[in-house]
Parts: sequence; C-alpha cells; structure tokens
Amino acid sequence: MFAQFFSASRGVRLPDGMDLLEHASNHPSVTERKRLHAIIVEHEIEDAKSSFLMKGASELLLWMALTKLYSGVITRNCHQAAQAKLDANELRIEVLITREDFPAKPDPTALFHLMECWHLASKEVLYVGDHEYDVLTAKNAGCLSCLITNGHRVDAQQTQADLIFSSLEELHQHLILTLEPSSA
Repeated sequence: MFAQFFSASRGVRLPDGMDLLEHASNHPSVTERKRLHAIIVEHEIEDAKSSFLMKGASELLLWMALTKLYSGVITRNCHQAAQAKLDANELRIEVLITREDFPAKPDPTALFHLMECWHLASKEVLYVGDHEYDVLTAKNAGCLSCLITNGHRVDAQQTQADLIFSSLEELHQHLILTLEPSSA
C-alpha cells in the first residue's frame, strides 16, 4: 500500500506487483534510477521526523539486553533515515543494517551476516518484523519468523509467519513464558 500511495503521489508508475526499491534499482535509465532513489531517500528522511516507537519496544529491548539476547535492526531504509529514527526515539541497537550495507529485504544476506557475526544457527534466530518482507527474510534464511500486526487483523492464511502477535508487548510476554524457566 505504501508503494502505491508513494508512487502515485510522486508520479512514479510501478509495474503491477513490483517493489518500489526493485523498480528504482532496475530502471533502464541511469538518470531515472538516480531520480527515483533521491525521491525515496527524501521520503524516508521526512518519514523519520515523525517516527515513533512501537508500544513495548523499549521494555522488550531492555529485557533482551538483561537476558543476554542479541538484537539488531535490518531495514530497507537508507542509513541516514534509519539512524535518525533510532536517535529520535533514543534507541541503542547493537547493529543497524540498511539497504546500503546489504541487498534489501527479503534478501536474507544481511540476516546471514548477523548470524555469522553472532555465531548463531538459523534455528536459534527469531526474526521479528511488522511487514511480510520481514517474514520472507526469515523464511529465506531458514529462521523462525514473527509478525507484529500492530493491532491490525491479519488472517494466518495471509502470511507465512511462524508466530503472529498484535504487539511487541504480546511477543515480550510470550518470550518470558518461553525462555525464563522460573516463569513456567
């Protein structure tokens, strides 16, 4: 939906079913590729100014740090916009990976990189996100996937996610029950 609104509002015509970043990167004209990427970056930086934390994010990240679980961000955004969002929301993340570092999601290369850095096997990773690209990234890397719906109704048939939660708070409670032996 974002890609359709964004492209319509900026005069960008996307072929049916084509991803905006893919369209911009694969356009045959170098001049048009540069123009499209500039528009995307401009929008991402503007969007960063109005970013807000998902409810429960700070508490979950604190618990993960105390529990000695790894955390990182893999985003399709540019580095400047992603860092602006982290700074605006006072989030300290171990690793930030953007599309400038590795191919954009759902390509699993960035996730493979983190798994290698952290010496983790795919079965030891829960990849959490709020978009189907996140689910596909996890699947493409052989990892468990978790979709956060942010209160939106998502039919389990519409996603390949292994776990679906309405909020990060729900995920946090699930992890506490699953990973902390004293809470069982």
